[in-house]
Amino acid sequence: MDNNETDKAKDLLKNIRHFALATVNDDGTPHNTPLFCIFNESLNKVYWGSHPDSLHSKNIERTHEGFLVIFDSITSGLGGLYLTLKNAHCVTESELPEALSVHNAKRAQKNKEPLDVSYYQEPNVQKMWVADVAKIEVYGAARDDKGHIYKEARIEITAQELLND
Repeated sequence: MDNNETDKAKDLLKNIRHFALATVNDDGTPHNTPLFCIFNESLNKVYWGSHPDSLHSKNIERTHEGFLVIFDSITSGLGGLYLTLKNAHCVTESELPEALSVHNAKRAQKNKEPLDVSYYQEPNVQKMWVADVAKIEVYGAARDDKGHIYKEARIEITAQELLND
């Protein structure tokens, strides 16, 4: 893959905070939800906050799978970043400190106050969710001499490629 696609993917991760999470409903139909998501430093885990009664949360609890799409709908040329998720679930009490640490690191970058662990504990209804990133792909397109797309593809990329400067 050329560096241009890698750079586009890096820009997406750096600048876009709301992603589309796709899950599968009980009847097999698709469900898609925009969410604020946060990655750990190695890009092998993604975290988000959500109410357990929301449809996407129920789907995650049932299938433990999801699919994230990151894209910029305003600036042309940034393509898309696609992430296949596995082992998705509501974080356990033992996972919560690590999840909150990742969340608060992002909040600190935006000069926001850190959240206390109680924010995601009873009686509060908002819960933290986590998933392993199983596969990362970028959008790729072949263009003709006029710049028109004639073939689209997804190109697999590693987390390490996204982390390299």
